[in-house]
Amino acid sequence: MTFFELKNVCKSYGSARALSNAALSIKAGQVHALMGENGAGKSTLIKIIAGVTSADSLEFSLHGKPAMLKTPQDAESCGFRFIHQELNIIPQLSVAENILLGHAYPPKFWIGIDWQEINSKAQDALDRLKMSHILPKARMADLSTGDQMLVKIASTLVASDNVVPCLYVMDEPTAALSVAESDILFEVINQLRNDGASILYVSHRIDEVMNICDSITILRDGQHILTDSLNSLNKQEII
Repeated sequence: MTFFELKNVCKSYGSARALSNAALSIKAGQVHALMGENGAGKSTLIKIIAGVTSADSLEFSLHGKPAMLKTPQDAESCGFRFIHQELNIIPQLSVAENILLGHAYPPKFWIGIDWQEINSKAQDALDRLKMSHILPKARMADLSTGDQMLVKIASTLVASDNVVPCLYVMDEPTAALSVAESDILFEVINQLRNDGASILYVSHRIDEVMNICDSITILRDGQHILTDSLNSLNKQEII
């Protein structure tokens, strides 16, 4: 069942058209690849989904009903979570503080911060990813780039305002990961899919996409070229 659908997405920057009647539909509980050459419009489409860029026009529906997608708050309230290639972390803070960034810190006696609760919530997120080697109290700057990426993924698992995440958008998530760290990520993706969430997986790595994704959308020159099951395609057809 399609739970997320964007249609007739257009976006221009002056005379340059980034998206022209682009489209994207994602089924519930699937890993959906988004592919295209540099300049195909993938980044612009992701920014529109995140609410940080306004489309010139679009039709958006969630669970079969028209929905609003104009601000980051709209994306947040829809249950969309984003893991970007660029690591937006604060290295001087702890792992737990980075995981809880953007969330209200739990108070203690109305005058302080309940650091035990913060570390506990961070540990819960890390446990879901089976990342026992990363400690909530560790300083982010002391972690490898791959572990910092895994912490960012863990941060998307923290619920906010009772909104259950339903779509995880991962933009080239393995670019900074080792083979072992990538394998952990793939296990996480399978777990999220088994839990009923959907993943929009943006990557240039076709072998990776063929291995972990269920379906694919291809953009070229800002236009929708194809959406299909990966069982129906081979590598050369994707290229």
